Amino acid sequence: MPDSDSILEKLRKEGFRLTSTRKAILSLFLSGAGPMTAPELQARLKSEGVDVNKTTVYRELDFLMAQKITREVQLGDGLRRYEYFGDGHHHHLVCVRCKNIECFEMTACLKEIEAEISERKKFTFIKHSLEFFGICSYCSGAEGKVP
Repeated sequence: MPDSDSILEKLRKEGFRLTSTRKAILSLFLSGAGPMTAPELQARLKSEGVDVNKTTVYRELDFLMAQKITREVQLGDGLRRYEYFGDGHHHHLVCVRCKNIECFEMTACLKEIEAEISERKKFTFIKHSLEFFGICSYCSGAEGKVP
């Protein structure tokens, strides 16, 4: 994963401003915080001493998505979440009790399933979305710490 300095340098070279808010948001996404809604992002920023209004958060998210630094993730609950785009393709494990979301990389077998679908149905993939819903180890009592 690239560091925030290299991403910020790329943005600077392309003529974009490097505001303290933009830097703080980018740092949060690169910290591995996982998918966040705009209100969650705003709350996290506030907890780190960055006071930013809702409009600025949405404006920065739009900017970061336009630059292909972040992407929108929808997990079937009607909420728009955002995450770092450069993590490669992955899926999400969503706990239906505590709502914790964990990123999960699939192995090559998914590519085999896509190939089978493509062959059998003559279907050309552009992208796919696959999320898993269940109960995390903390909520099931299999782990003794908070996620």
